Amino acid sequence: MLNSDTAPALLNRGCLMEKLPWWNDAQRALADEAERFADELTLHAQELVWRRKYPVELIKEAGKRGWLGTIIPEEYGGSPETGFTGSCIVLEELSRVSLAGMHCVVHLCDEYMLLKHGSDALKEELLPKMARGDLIGALVVTEPYVGNDAAAIETVARKEGDEYILEGKKRFISGVGVSDVYFVLARTSDEPEAVRRHNHLSIFVVEREAENFHVERVNELMGFDNIYNAYLDLDGVRVPADRMLGGEGEGWRALMTMANYERLLASAVPLGCMREALRYAVFHMSRRIQFGQPTLALPTNQFKVADMFMRYHAARLMTYHAAYLFDLGKEPIIEVAAARCFNADLAFKVFEDATQYMGGDGVTRFYPVEAFVRNGKIGQLAPTTTDIMKLVIFRFGLRAWAEALRPPRRKVHEELKVPVTVGYYGTVSSEAAEERSVAEDDVLRTLAENYKVNPGLYMHRNDLKEELGIGDEKLDELLTTLESKRLATLYRRKGKIELARATFKGLKAAKVEEYRWFPEWVDMNDMF
Repeated sequence: MLNSDTAPALLNRGCLMEKLPWWNDAQRALADEAERFADELTLHAQELVWRRKYPVELIKEAGKRGWLGTIIPEEYGGSPETGFTGSCIVLEELSRVSLAGMHCVVHLCDEYMLLKHGSDALKEELLPKMARGDLIGALVVTEPYVGNDAAAIETVARKEGDEYILEGKKRFISGVGVSDVYFVLARTSDEPEAVRRHNHLSIFVVEREAENFHVERVNELMGFDNIYNAYLDLDGVRVPADRMLGGEGEGWRALMTMANYERLLASAVPLGCMREALRYAVFHMSRRIQFGQPTLALPTNQFKVADMFMRYHAARLMTYHAAYLFDLGKEPIIEVAAARCFNADLAFKVFEDATQYMGGDGVTRFYPVEAFVRNGKIGQLAPTTTDIMKLVIFRFGLRAWAEALRPPRRKVHEELKVPVTVGYYGTVSSEAAEERSVAEDDVLRTLAENYKVNPGLYMHRNDLKEELGIGDEKLDELLTTLESKRLATLYRRKGKIELARATFKGLKAAKVEEYRWFPEWVDMNDMF
């Protein structure tokens, strides 16, 4: 049993910062170094929060240690032996004691876009300085009227000779003021075809000192106590054409290729905070005596601590599994979106529980858990809301798991007379049977049989094609005829028949085998 004597010892041994089996030696060494750094940093990081001083010095120190170059090739001053996993290790440790980790997410994303889409000259100029922390980057996308719908931004970039003129407003931009270079998304075309193909956006690298580039307002947020988050005004900012990432119109592609990495980094940030919330909750409950015993001795509180352990471990495994896939050269869209959404939501629950079980102390600013709650809510909104992540998981998940999610083929068992699954649709091609003679009655009978096994469901056109051995044109003709006779109801999407079912009239006309069925235990004298 976890008690007041053993709990602190367990935490002090660092069992939560487990080096995962697939990590290489460089990653393991980085984890040890980053953990020591965070421990040593604790006091100073809290001083910066109380004084509301931006922790830019901590970001620069991370750069000096090589931690901002974990995905940057050596030729540009990086230390790629720790890779994407290394980025997550740094953010997990740094974020447990400082909001500097949040800015590092933005900075690393800028590096990623520069590495993937920047010209050789831009990479040679900027990447070594960014990897060392000599230049700090900010990402400038969100606008007053545009949030997650980044393709709809209104900031324009107008070509004029060898320069572009940027005009527009940006908001909710983190790191404003202390950042040296700003990666700005702007609209370079209004042509309908370019907009349709998402070729209407470009990304520009804007220096802090650029003329007509101003901070308009600094936000006071519910969290981010010592992190600048602001509006920007671009009132005729001149940017040389060679400061564009990639060619004109490639901004959306650059942003989207970076987005998955951004979500991975955002998944790592809550991990350190979860660990600290657990540390403070156990610390408090093992020393808080109520009704003659430590509050940690109450089974209900022990269950909550167990929940916090489980959430942290699950979140951590999801994050580092996704990072490992990145290191293998894969593009784990679903895994990253799941980790981002899961970690943000579960971390917020951990923070709430830690606050609850620390009682009144939990809501004072003398312990960091109340700040975790406030920052955790922001973490559910940025970067990219957890709701958007669920849409990504849904859309990519259906595609990725299409084979595993093949619809079941169901029939009435000849002996048992109950609906059973006999196989799966999508395994037999209907094209070879295109010449098969199929009539209205065959389609109606198939729809009626579907009623017997899936009484509340329509039948998909692909299932009908496979059952009947019929092509699209013939199927549409027969279904439309059945609909005109009110024997079938059809569901169309974008004008195309997608689903069908038999109507009550159609079920009667199908004359299939008896629909009625009763379990053996039913007294038939009670039925009518």
